[in-house]
Amino acid sequence: MARRGSQNDRDSRQDGAGGSRHTREGSEADESASREDELKPMVPGRALRDIESLEEQCLGEVNRVRKANNLVPLEFSGELLEVARDYSRRMAEENFFSHNDPEGRTVRERVGHANIRWRMVGENLAYSNGYINPVAASMSGWMESPGHRRNILDPDWRQTAIGAWISANGTVYFTEIFIKQ
Repeated sequence: MARRGSQNDRDSRQDGAGGSRHTREGSEADESASREDELKPMVPGRALRDIESLEEQCLGEVNRVRKANNLVPLEFSGELLEVARDYSRRMAEENFFSHNDPEGRTVRERVGHANIRWRMVGENLAYSNGYINPVAASMSGWMESPGHRRNILDPDWRQTAIGAWISANGTVYFTEIFIKQ
């Protein structure tokens, strides 16, 4: 049986539904130590190629939808990719699916911990299991959800990255992080 799921973290200023989108100036880095080594995937070459392909396909679909709605494509951020992929990996390996990690940290803390400056930040999450095309299944779920759709079609967003991870049972997790600096 095929399963898919999604969650959205979005500003309540829109209509009060679907989580919260965070705004502020600057960045609050909890620690100055680099996590670069921790964020590099420790997976066989083929699996890493599969993950990178899923990420590229999903970003291409997001920007295709934006262009079809007369919006500029989102700029890819390599810094955000590390944060997004690491979060998808954690959800897959630690068996949770939430905007808050098991320690209660949100996308704000995860992006701030990576020393990425932002004024607005948002996040879409999805997972897919049993679908031939997990990108299409996740995009369909996002576009059918008002909060996810708003994030994808918000003209205020400027940068994004989509991090994917494939769990041991084949479930594909996607984390898309949006920022405006």
